[in-house]
Amino acid sequence: MYSEQDQKAIGRRIREIRKAKDATQLKFSEEVYITSSFLSEIETGKKGLSCETLYNICETQEVSSDYLLFGEEAEEKKASDAIIETASALNVAELSTVISYLDALKKMREM
Repeated sequence: MYSEQDQKAIGRRIREIRKAKDATQLKFSEEVYITSSFLSEIETGKKGLSCETLYNICETQEVSSDYLLFGEEAEEKKASDAIIETASALNVAELSTVISYLDALKKMREM
């Protein structure tokens, strides 16, 4: 179970997601299959959310449960985003070297 403080933080993150999408509470609540009054209670930290509601928010809003629950993205996502950002600044020859290194690393792990 999570604390009241955690509940309020989760609610704030859900509100931030909704507002970033310029959605009203009514529109957002319909998308995640809950009532707008329940959404309001979640956003203000008065109510917690069920696993089903958490799942619906994550799926329909394309957000990770790690972000909603803990305020951070999954470590794998952070790592892949960092790789993509770094790779976008490399030239073709440098990318080829990186790919060769990653392939060798993968083969070593498979041994």
